[in-house]
Amino acid sequence: MTRTPNYVVAYEATAHGRDALELGIAMARLTAAELRICLVLQRVSAAPAKIHAASSDYEILLADQAKAWLEQAAGWVPADVTASTHLLWADSTSEGLIQAADDLDSDRIVVGAARGGILNRFTIGSVANALLHASPVPVALAPHGYRAPARLSRITCAIGTRPGWEALLDSLVAFTENLDVSLRFVTLVEVDASREKQSPAAAGSTAHLDAVLAYYERHSRSHGTITTEVGTGKNVEDAVEALDWRTDEIAFVGSSRLAAPRTIFLGITAHRMLHALPVPLVVVPTSLRS
Repeated sequence: MTRTPNYVVAYEATAHGRDALELGIAMARLTAAELRICLVLQRVSAAPAKIHAASSDYEILLADQAKAWLEQAAGWVPADVTASTHLLWADSTSEGLIQAADDLDSDRIVVGAARGGILNRFTIGSVANALLHASPVPVALAPHGYRAPARLSRITCAIGTRPGWEALLDSLVAFTENLDVSLRFVTLVEVDASREKQSPAAAGSTAHLDAVLAYYERHSRSHGTITTEVGTGKNVEDAVEALDWRTDEIAFVGSSRLAAPRTIFLGITAHRMLHALPVPLVVVPTSLRS
């Protein structure tokens, strides 16, 4: 029996909770996944269970309000997406979401940007930051003010030349299995604008993209068009802005080599990408189950 993928949506009754829900909807539409809309409340009383029912009067009132928020969130989910709601209790939001992903056998966690992002760009809040250092599954980040398009038409995979890039490709292969979606593989190169000749780094990136393309085509069962591109600029932010971006697009990036096996650690390049990236970003752990 074919397993149906599902995504944990980190929901709260705020603007970035809605951003996360909208990104979850966009990704679920593309992959026919189900959404697990999770609202995590902080425990007041000590309890040995991972996820427990409300106990004190205060917790009961808080749970009633949270259930109303979840009901509202469920009402925003369109008819073409299957979703369930889950009220969780944990010592911290990130801990609760990671536990939910494990308990619900989820494929990724979707979280919104914190308040303060400008120009629909990212500001990483405390919950997203914690997930980006500890999650064993990919974390999808929604930019401020994100709204789901009718359909995601392209996935851009930003891939470096350092060892370990195959883990990112393997995750992308699993995500795009049997999908008809365009794929773009890019590398970002910082160049000296005063030099007229192509830098060795840019030339090496082109060769590396050929190897990436060959690897993906050997393992993939997707059906969309595939392109490669080198983004160049005086810094990473400029290189990102030099590329064209669609409103119905998401990007993938891998974890830093500093990440422990099967966990995420957002590297310097990926963090700088967020300053300029106008589309959602999916960050993939160093290794994954298939």
